[in-house]
Amino acid sequence: MESDLKAALLAAYARLLGPLVRILLQNGISYPEFAETAKKVFVTEATNEAPTGDVDSLAARAAIRTGITKSDAINVLSADETPSVESNLNRITRLLTGWHADTTYTGPYGLPLELPFELRDRPDFVSLVRTHCSDTQPAAILKELIRIGVVKETENGWFRVLTRTYLPKTDAPDSLERIGQAIQHLVETVEHNRQETDTDRRLFERTVFADDGIYEEDLPRFKRYVQGRGQVLLEDIDNWLSQLEKPNNSQRKRAIQTGIGIYHYIEKETDNK
Repeated sequence: MESDLKAALLAAYARLLGPLVRILLQNGISYPEFAETAKKVFVTEATNEAPTGDVDSLAARAAIRTGITKSDAINVLSADETPSVESNLNRITRLLTGWHADTTYTGPYGLPLELPFELRDRPDFVSLVRTHCSDTQPAAILKELIRIGVVKETENGWFRVLTRTYLPKTDAPDSLERIGQAIQHLVETVEHNRQETDTDRRLFERTVFADDGIYEEDLPRFKRYVQGRGQVLLEDIDNWLSQLEKPNNSQRKRAIQTGIGIYHYIEKETDNK
């Protein structure tokens, strides 16, 4: 029974790794580089739930659980943390949401206002940044928003937001961070629901698909339908979340990071082989 479970799990991971490995190959990542990253993740996950201990005892625990040598585990645990990659994904997402959902920065019918960069006694871009993205500088984030094409200057010192959705270009660090976030959230949701026996505590996760597929010529119409309906739903949920009181560290209440994702998939012919 245990061997059947392992075989099924490895088969599922082989299918999961297929598109991820394609992305690595497209970006010049070799197997040894991937294997080194996988080793770090195995050691980290194997010791995350362990009581605090010295490197030697933690490495021994990791070696038993993972099959990685104790010396390799020590090297992983002793290494400096991997430097973070500079990404504006979360900042830009928070800012666009605030510009579209915060009533201070929207006008009639909920449309986002054109904002001056800075102007006393009225909503401006500087106050928008300080409210929704306080960990960045207004001038720097505005320059980036204009560069990626989500904001334009309409006249000297006034700015209009062009979209609520930020889809980074494929060669930007933001796009790679988005891959990690999206896949991590989906896998964690599926695993949570697989382990949770109480149906009331499971997270919403559903899939709808055409039982026998659809004709290729119908795909553009389906894509437009999904994009339209999906965008409306996500904006409605985003607006609902924006009405909640923002967590304040001084109140000693636990804050939970949560959200919802919608995706449209098209299976490649090789995916089921």
